[in-house]
Amino acid sequence: MAWTWQLYEDASGEVPKHLLAFFTGFVPGEEQKVETLHVETLHVTSLPCLTPSETKRLQVNLRYLCDKGLAALTSDIFEKLEDDLYEFRMTKSEHNPRFILTTAVPQRFIVLHAFMKKYDGAIREKDKEPARQRLRELKSRQG
Repeated sequence: MAWTWQLYEDASGEVPKHLLAFFTGFVPGEEQKVETLHVETLHVTSLPCLTPSETKRLQVNLRYLCDKGLAALTSDIFEKLEDDLYEFRMTKSEHNPRFILTTAVPQRFIVLHAFMKKYDGAIREKDKEPARQRLRELKSRQG
């Protein structure tokens, strides 16, 4: 069975706007315009964070991740950060976007946090903290 992926949703069922901004390129043009108008009325920008080529690469890499599941840990795009948190990297990207994921049953990845990594070395604690907080919230909702 192949893995699937989804975006983190808060307790009210909403995807955080900052996280959604990394995935707006997945939405077809007409639907994207409606979402952008809706978001502008809320005074929050939901402009795409990724270029069209980065969006395409993200789609390809997510497909690979879902095909391989946790076996993708042997690849250069997926790495375990700590218990229940994984880093998903974009290769060949000018903006160096990073995604922090967790796993759920049955065979599902949940994207908890996304950001542009603008430094060398390991992911900083301040960039992991939003993912940790969302993971704690998910676990508390699951009981």
